[in-house]
Amino acid sequence: MTPETVFYVSGVMWLAASLQGVAGFGFMMLAVPGLILGAPAQVVVPALILTWLPLGTVQVVQLRANVDWGLLAYLVGSAAFGLPLGAVILRETDTETMRQGIGGVLLALALLLQMKPGAPLRHEGAARVGAGFIAGVLASGTSVSGPPLVLLGVKQRWQTDRFRATLPAYFLAVSVLCLPIHWEMDLLNRASVQLAVSGLPGVALGYATGIWLKERVGGARFRWVVLGMVMGGGLVAVML
Repeated sequence: MTPETVFYVSGVMWLAASLQGVAGFGFMMLAVPGLILGAPAQVVVPALILTWLPLGTVQVVQLRANVDWGLLAYLVGSAAFGLPLGAVILRETDTETMRQGIGGVLLALALLLQMKPGAPLRHEGAARVGAGFIAGVLASGTSVSGPPLVLLGVKQRWQTDRFRATLPAYFLAVSVLCLPIHWEMDLLNRASVQLAVSGLPGVALGYATGIWLKERVGGARFRWVVLGMVMGGGLVAVML
């Protein structure tokens, strides 16, 4: 990879990791549109999943005391059934269609996150399974799996601190499960590994930047920054 490419990839990762640290979400949603403009989705998605591993591990270690392990097992177990389907879609769909599809998914998810959740569901079990399965398909197919779970968590009014701690653990577990599936389908290859490695400096710098920013500004305003950038990136991916 050229130095310019490495600089660009690290820049995208730095921005995504910084805003993730402040707003508490959005790493994948921000990184995907920035990277699929310059590389095939079949390379970007496995690379981002691979890149998340060190960042996710650090966050899980920090938040492990608040993780809801029962909820985590429920969601990961449901997601596991959707992972192969998402990987097949990623492998079998041509690059241009995949790029536009991911852009459309990002737009839809960003809009859904702004909807009022309404009253909690009385029977949550089926909703957990459904949201977990959809999140699994999105995880291996687009690397963006958080919004369905966030929507369900908000609707069901899950305890905020425990849910925020459980999400990174979920992302880490699903990322680990994605790796052998992507490897078997030849999606995790030399190109995706090179892209992931080139973004690691940006992830490390972004993690430090996020900590620095979080101590000085509130996360609420950055939620709008993240969602605005996601929607802008989704529009660019769809239109170009």
